[in-house]
Amino acid sequence: MEYAGRGDPARTMALLWDGVPPAPRRGPRPRLDLDWLVETAIAEADRTGPAALSMRSLAQALGIGTASLYTYVPGKAELLELMVDRVVGAQPLPPTGAGWRAGLHHLATEDLAAFRAHPWLLQVAASRTVFGPHVITRYEAALSLLDGYGLPAIEVTGCVAAVESYVRGAASAVVEAEQAPARTGSTDQEWWERRLPYLTERMNGRFPHLDALEQAGAFTVSDTTLPYTLQRALDRFDYGLDLVLNAIATRIEAPESSP
Repeated sequence: MEYAGRGDPARTMALLWDGVPPAPRRGPRPRLDLDWLVETAIAEADRTGPAALSMRSLAQALGIGTASLYTYVPGKAELLELMVDRVVGAQPLPPTGAGWRAGLHHLATEDLAAFRAHPWLLQVAASRTVFGPHVITRYEAALSLLDGYGLPAIEVTGCVAAVESYVRGAASAVVEAEQAPARTGSTDQEWWERRLPYLTERMNGRFPHLDALEQAGAFTVSDTTLPYTLQRALDRFDYGLDLVLNAIATRIEAPESSP
């Protein structure tokens, strides 16, 4: 797990908010474009994962010396925060005038899309927030959706946190399903075909509730275009998100009964 917040706070905040690299005490003045640098780092993390990304490997991808890279970014810790904030900044915010439910649903589905496009985000610890302008702007947008409903302050932040936590957990299942064929060397169909004879033999009517639910369509997916495991994870994401939003609706409809 990669942790944000390990770097120098002053330098990190200057890079995040002002795009200002640390002033070198000696050596050449930086000539790189910070946006290009961060975009290249994101592309490298997409390809290899954050653990494999290093200042040396990024310098090689940029075609510069490692020492030159340090004149722009003090280290990997600061780089990681820049990467996270840049990805968040590329995600669209809810349309103006969107209701709270549509707005939170929009943020959740966009977050899922970001996790699928950049799986390494799931390897960045979420316990320490990246205090970048895009991260905070997105959080502000989420909080504003619940403004005016009479919820206690702790309920507003709690509802947003519930959605964020749900999405991160459900997204991990989606990403795992998406990566499984490449990582295991077998398709979903091949995986099932190898196990089905043994599973059928051993279950053999021993689990009546499971059998009844299976016969009733409990494991049917909404679309057979995608691999089964991936589509099931996507269906469960949608179902679970509705449950979370329904729970928030009960708070909004009766805020006085909220704990």
